[in-house]
Amino acid sequence: MRGALLISLGLALASCGQDPDPAEQAAEDKKIVEMVRAANDAPPPIEEVIPQAILYPDIEKADLYGASCAYAPGTSMGARVIAREADAYMKIDGDMVRFAADPGARELAGRTRSLYNGRRFSLRLQIDGEGQEDPNASESTIYQGTIWLRDRWDRNVYTGSGTVSCGV
Repeated sequence: MRGALLISLGLALASCGQDPDPAEQAAEDKKIVEMVRAANDAPPPIEEVIPQAILYPDIEKADLYGASCAYAPGTSMGARVIAREADAYMKIDGDMVRFAADPGARELAGRTRSLYNGRRFSLRLQIDGEGQEDPNASESTIYQGTIWLRDRWDRNVYTGSGTVSCGV
């Protein structure tokens, strides 16, 4: 019995020095490559974004005058998005971020679009129902709407619903 154990131990040690079968090595290499690809393709953790109110100095600096729709979440009067025919703006981390209108997206009130694209984010807009004349502004219409800010992996990083004011 002891002799059989020594022989099997000797055979096991002898097989350690041999080159692996090429088919097995290729399968193992392929498995490792797929694990590395999966690790590299995995998106980073979601970072929630809290857009800031766009104030009058921001509007002046970005020259955001003319026909547009301003989205303000909840009961806030501070616009978080100003959307125009060709572009839209949000204030993120103190910087005015510009988004270009997607010409293939659905047209909304004020000739705005339902989708705008930026370098780091995409912006989706929705206007619900019929608008009402704004009692505080003669050439404005008020709607209810929602905004979605998505990162480059198309994950929601901000959602807000509230008042949308469209006008000149």
